[in-house]
Amino acid sequence: MEAILNPALLLFLLGILIGTLFKLILPNSISKYLGYYLLLSLGLKGGASLQENGFINEVISALTLGVVFALLIPIIAYLYLKNLLNSDDAAALSGTYGSVSAVTFVTAIAYLTSTNQNFDNYMSAVLVVMEFPAIFMALYLVTQNKQNESNNFETIKTAFLEIPNIILISSLFIGYFVNQTLLSNLDFIIVEIFDYVLYVFLFVMGTRVAKRIGELKGKGASLIAFALCTPLIGSIIALLASLNFNFSVGNATLLMVLTASASYIAVPAVVKDAIPNANPAIYLGLSLGVTFPFNIIVGIPLYNELAKYFIG
Repeated sequence: MEAILNPALLLFLLGILIGTLFKLILPNSISKYLGYYLLLSLGLKGGASLQENGFINEVISALTLGVVFALLIPIIAYLYLKNLLNSDDAAALSGTYGSVSAVTFVTAIAYLTSTNQNFDNYMSAVLVVMEFPAIFMALYLVTQNKQNESNNFETIKTAFLEIPNIILISSLFIGYFVNQTLLSNLDFIIVEIFDYVLYVFLFVMGTRVAKRIGELKGKGASLIAFALCTPLIGSIIALLASLNFNFSVGNATLLMVLTASASYIAVPAVVKDAIPNANPAIYLGLSLGVTFPFNIIVGIPLYNELAKYFIG
């Protein structure tokens, strides 16, 4: 019941309902700039936490696991998808699911906060390190039989220069190097209004999901099943790793959420140029139309309950 009455979930569902009934299409600039704020706040808090904790064993373990999962998930996904799709679509979709959704992550943070569960803000750094390995894997998978390495270098450079990535990485460094007394003066901006911005953002995202769901018609039950099963497989792998490394329930939940989520910002932004023949209705439709709502509505509470059962 607590999960159902979560304001973030209710506003997300309301956005889907209104978007479906009234075909509401809000300007992309709204979600874009709200997303920039969330990434900025997330990076600053993550950097401050890294400064406070230092690179202790648990931090290094979490960062290492993040990179490993960002490489492993695309490989597993590609082995399955290459039997269903052409190499371009299979690689693009694999990279999408190897990367992460920052919005799913911050929604999980809001869920843990609302249920009075502890977690470490340095988990935001894991989000950062998981963004890029999956992009590299997508490029490798699609070009392993093609000779266009120079284009790959340009694409990798473009990936780092995408605005969301610049905001996330630069804010993480600022949070790490800036004096915490100075950073605390920004608490109203990066902490106190964070949840309210997230609620508005999820409502807007709900309207976008309503639009994307329609693009999935005729895409096949196997792909829908992939979009639902991959998060579960990723979360189980992350849970097993969390048990092995003695992570707390909160940190294990966040690692599960990261491994279970799929990108609909960073990877698609690169894929549209790097793999132009890949169909956006597949990699965006599945990540935003199926996996994102699944994680927000069902996944986050489920992963948290699993973490509490096996760890707590």
